[in-house]
Amino acid sequence: MQSIEARSMYGSTFKCASMIFKQEGVLTFWSGALPRLARLVLSGGIVFTMYEKSIELFDQLDPEKKYI
Repeated sequence: MQSIEARSMYGSTFKCASMIFKQEGVLTFWSGALPRLARLVLSGGIVFTMYEKSIELFDQLDPEKKYI
């Protein structure tokens, strides 16, 4: 829920975005991008590594590759 003051201060999404741009600058819109990018890269690396290691394990358990 929004307070009454918030409704009068921000009439629309565009007004809100333009006020943030004027008061704090364009980098404010990207302030949370770096931690999110780091988390995505880390999780992608973990998933890729686990996939490759599981394929290696399946190759050792079943050399004829019937698991695919």
